[in-house]
Amino acid sequence: MKLSLNLYDALTSISVPNDKAKAVVDAWEADVQQLASKSDLERTEARLEHSIAELRSDLTVLIKEQGAEIREQGVVLNTALREQHTVLSTALQTQGTELRALIERQGSQFEGAVTRLESSMTLLRWQFWLLLICIGFPILKGLYEAFGVSFIS
Repeated sequence: MKLSLNLYDALTSISVPNDKAKAVVDAWEADVQQLASKSDLERTEARLEHSIAELRSDLTVLIKEQGAEIREQGVVLNTALREQHTVLSTALQTQGTELRALIERQGSQFEGAVTRLESSMTLLRWQFWLLLICIGFPILKGLYEAFGVSFIS
């Protein structure tokens, strides 16, 4: 306020009309009210630094909490994966054992079928030769008797 009076006195001393000097002083006071003083800036800086420090500590706490949650979830997921691995490994071993048993059973059945087929083939060969002997010798004898005498003489 003291500065405003000094400015007003200075303007009136150089022959500026009173109403114009008052308008200049009012405009100057309006501009000066919007300007911040050094102490205002220092208080604002201190509040900002305090606010930043609080935000930093809050952010650090949040990061630590989320890190702990992520580690916990990692442990849970690791445990679940190990359980699934165990279950799948057991199932795979069981299926492998069952498959080997099935293959062995089918192999022995196949061997049995091959043996039976070989026996049937042997029997068929015997039957063929018996039929050939039973039918072939009488035919040959008849041919020999019918034509054999004429070929010899």
